[in-house]
Amino acid sequence: MDVTEGGVRVRFSAWERLAVWRDEVVVPQAAIKVVEYVDAPLRRTRGGRAGALISGVLKVGYWGLGAGVRQLVSARRGMPGLRIEIDRGAAGLPFDEVLVSVPNAAELAGALTPSNA
Repeated sequence: MDVTEGGVRVRFSAWERLAVWRDEVVVPQAAIKVVEYVDAPLRRTRGGRAGALISGVLKVGYWGLGAGVRQLVSARRGMPGLRIEIDRGAAGLPFDEVLVSVPNAAELAGALTPSNA
């Protein structure tokens, strides 16, 4: 994950791409509504899914199918993460949240500010 002048970019590894169907996602700063540090991102997914799941260890793909809030997820056990709530229309993306595990989640949470702040 990289914080850029215009927002945030999440790049996926070769095997993650199989579950999320994309190389990367770029969320424009103007579309970011909420940024939240998450201790255990595996516990924050909800609803139906399309993607890879190793129970209690790994979740990669799309969650929230049929639940209203659609999430793009790449979460691992033992690694903190970020939950970024976005304005789907402003971002031009097919999901409402990005939930990713990153080792420097606290630092990135401080660097990202919602557009409405």
